[in-house]
Amino acid sequence: MGLFDKEPFTATATKSNVTVEVGEDTSLLQALLDAGVPMKYSCEGGTCGTCVVPLVSGEVDYENEYLEEDEHGTRIACCVDRGVGHIEVEA
Repeated sequence: MGLFDKEPFTATATKSNVTVEVGEDTSLLQALLDAGVPMKYSCEGGTCGTCVVPLVSGEVDYENEYLEEDEHGTRIACCVDRGVGHIEVEA
């Protein structure tokens, strides 16, 4: 079984004007990095918050341990959180 084994989704990085396909076994962070979007990151495990960016629109399946529940819907940890369908992030 892969790292995620979840539904693929698409994400648009609004600052960079880049849209990426995020496969079932790829993180949003990796997809953005592969597309040339400059991203900060550290732990890649959802605990440090370095890769957290504002969520512009869309639904997210939250898997991180960093964000408080009241931040859900406004921010996303790109290393472990997954979009549902299509999301937009400020990156």
